[in-house]
Amino acid sequence: MLEIKGIRFDVKINRKRIKNLYLRLDGNTVVASAPLRMPEYEIYRFIDSRRNWIYRVYDYQAYKKRVGRLYNGGDTFYIYDVPYRIEFLQGKKNVSIRGNTIYLSYKDDSEDRIKYLYKQLDKYLLIKAEEYLNKHIGFLKDYGYQQIPKIGCRIMKTRWGVCYTKKNSISISSYLIHYPFECLEYIIVHELTHFIVPNHSKRFYNIVSSNMPDYKKAVEKLKL
Repeated sequence: MLEIKGIRFDVKINRKRIKNLYLRLDGNTVVASAPLRMPEYEIYRFIDSRRNWIYRVYDYQAYKKRVGRLYNGGDTFYIYDVPYRIEFLQGKKNVSIRGNTIYLSYKDDSEDRIKYLYKQLDKYLLIKAEEYLNKHIGFLKDYGYQQIPKIGCRIMKTRWGVCYTKKNSISISSYLIHYPFECLEYIIVHELTHFIVPNHSKRFYNIVSSNMPDYKKAVEKLKL
């Protein structure tokens, strides 16, 4: 058993006819392929020296799992956690949704057509985001913040939302279109709270919890 930054990893040692020791990570198991006669203490010493590498790999694998709903090719595109089939057409730029099919028409088959699809769906995302903003805006006034923040969205690969207090605005990730409504609501509450508390202190999450008591369910789905 190995523990790194509060995360527990099992250790599995496979003896092989090899000259060098190799490591790989399989979920929460560190798999060591070791020479037949290598002492076990040397294997564990090597594993211990690779703690940072193990955690980086684990963190990357967690990230890949976290963005599992994001579109990365194929003919399936999730809208609010519901799978839609994409039918690609060539012609004048247009997006239409009928039933569970997205009809995406674009001048060519470049990656720009997917960016265009996200741009069109941003409109639906912002409409829903405005609903949640209006639902929760009252608590800002209770804490003395009188302005109503503006909301925009754009493709962000590493963050779900950003609060710009000086500009009185919030920017949310276009990728939220893939996740359930409660995830979008949580991000709106989260960024609104930053107008009151700039950090992620206990006070910050107390305010988040008072406005969205079950916010942790959304956090789990987003894997933040």
